[in-house]
Amino acid sequence: MKGDFPLFDDVGSFPLPEYIQIDKFNQFYWHAYNGIVNKMNINENRGIYNYFIHPIIQSFQLKLNAGVEVINYPQHMDMHEQFQKPIEEHEIKPNLIDEKWAVIPEIIVLDNFLKNFSEKFGKAPELKICATGPIELYIKKFGFTIYKDMAMNYAKSINRFLKNSFKLIKNSTISVVSLDEPSFGYVDIYNLDDDDIIDILDKSVEGIDSTVQIHLHTLNKYKLILNSKNINVLTCEFASNKNNIIPKKDLESHDKFIRVGIARTNINSIIAEKIDLGENIQNLNTFEGNMSLIDSKDEIKRNLLLALEHYDDRLLFIGPDCGLKGWKPPQVAQELLNRIYSVIKEVKKNYT
Repeated sequence: MKGDFPLFDDVGSFPLPEYIQIDKFNQFYWHAYNGIVNKMNINENRGIYNYFIHPIIQSFQLKLNAGVEVINYPQHMDMHEQFQKPIEEHEIKPNLIDEKWAVIPEIIVLDNFLKNFSEKFGKAPELKICATGPIELYIKKFGFTIYKDMAMNYAKSINRFLKNSFKLIKNSTISVVSLDEPSFGYVDIYNLDDDDIIDILDKSVEGIDSTVQIHLHTLNKYKLILNSKNINVLTCEFASNKNNIIPKKDLESHDKFIRVGIARTNINSIIAEKIDLGENIQNLNTFEGNMSLIDSKDEIKRNLLLALEHYDDRLLFIGPDCGLKGWKPPQVAQELLNRIYSVIKEVKKNYT
């Protein structure tokens, strides 16, 4: 029995508009962050508006126009620094942030935008909030020998970022929260057993009233995640690796679901493949060359049909494999999303 057709979501990261330099964005990102926490009207600051607010809205609009149904805030900031820097600067215990400072500034910008959007169109799109996971943050700073109490403080910090996001959103619904744990399954973790890891991950999303994903790049250790009580949806980068699957019966037996990537996003690997086939690197470093790197509609459709056949009603979300930060300029990233949406519309018509 087929269930509802899976929802189209994205992972988060997106290329900055071409007119914005990354150092300027980073500079005004933290100005906006401090302003929000200190209850300032950040819209009145021209630098914050030009270098932070406007690019966030512009990138969100591109995702919206491409047909994404559950839209992750545009993640232009480095995924580690975005959370590590505030935690380090405002910790009340090692790795535990003062709740007041656990703010994702993009949420405020989008809430203001969505207020106007809903007044004009009647209903705002649903949001997805991606946060770098506690295991990933710990590994990035301290390495692979993990002490549970310190990692648990990271988990509590991420939980504060997420819960504050729900408090800040008044004009839309956060229907999906995602923990970003790209290293998990690729690296050996020392000093923790499986139950410890689950405790840490579950603490990150404790008390969150939405669907909770964990964004993984490999399903090597999927059986561990199945034992989580707070994580509902596993992810897999299926488009780039057709072996990145798990048995549907394992999902069913633990009442879990899956998100599948149906378009490749590992742009450096795709470029390497093209060069191996004899293409000139100079030709690939153009707008047309970047467009040529996007999977064809036939490839995306084949991935979607394979995922539907394998997972059926356990497939809850589909979209690009990972983030789109490297797909420059933003119009290239949008075309990748457009192509996914076009395939979804085509397949969905015949889905019964």
